[in-house]
Amino acid sequence: MLDPIMRFRRQRDYKLEIPWWQYLLLAFADVEGNFLVVCAYKYTSISSVMLLDCFTIPVVMLLSTVFLRAKYTRSHFAAVLFCLVGISVLVVSDVIRSQESMLNASWDVSALYGDFLCLFGSAVYACSNVGQEYLVKKENRRMEFLGMVGFFGFLISSLQAIYFEGEVVRAVDWTWPSVLCLLGYIITLFFMYTSTSIFLTTGDAAVFNLSLLTSDFFAVVAAKYLFNEELSSLYFVGFSFIIAGVWVYNRSPPPTTASCRDAFDVQDGSIDRLLPAGP
Repeated sequence: MLDPIMRFRRQRDYKLEIPWWQYLLLAFADVEGNFLVVCAYKYTSISSVMLLDCFTIPVVMLLSTVFLRAKYTRSHFAAVLFCLVGISVLVVSDVIRSQESMLNASWDVSALYGDFLCLFGSAVYACSNVGQEYLVKKENRRMEFLGMVGFFGFLISSLQAIYFEGEVVRAVDWTWPSVLCLLGYIITLFFMYTSTSIFLTTGDAAVFNLSLLTSDFFAVVAAKYLFNEELSSLYFVGFSFIIAGVWVYNRSPPPTTASCRDAFDVQDGSIDRLLPAGP
């Protein structure tokens, strides 16, 4: 948030390379995508959320193909299949551990509502990822991107929190442990979004979402050691499939790195880099 402010103060003629409303839309998609998936936990099981959250991957690949001119190979699709098998194993192990029937949960009205929230949130989050990749790759304005998206995201999430959960926030007993947990969460997100912007300058949104699937495994490990929950051996099998999928995906050239930059140059009228060098 401080970077654009300091730039405006130092350079009176400083102008945003990317229109502010694009940053606003991207921040809105990011906030609402996360919000909808979190809301899904109220109505459906963690198994359903883990499985349906994978809907982000095909949406990202579709949007990247349409807007970023991404070209996926068979290796990319095989890698996605490996990751989806891995997450399916994690879901099955979660069902076995909790001894729940996924069939019964699926046909419950509230569970169906939660499933819809998760699917919709995953699609919105996919739009955010592809938009983020587009803006980061278009111009070398990573700090501006982080500042503007952080600023608009702060405004949107603050207003939304006050409207939907104002009473809950006021009723919270703010002890030192709870404050430290909140600060730790904020710092973690700060490093995550900073690292994501760096990664997307060379990588692509699809492999980013494939890599995020490993978070389900680490969440399970944390649940075992923090909340004394049982850990099934199937978790390690699923995690191995996910790691294998990410490895296979990274063996192939990123599908959007070169193609989308060429597309940006043509669209912006800056085709100098596409012309042969002079004698």
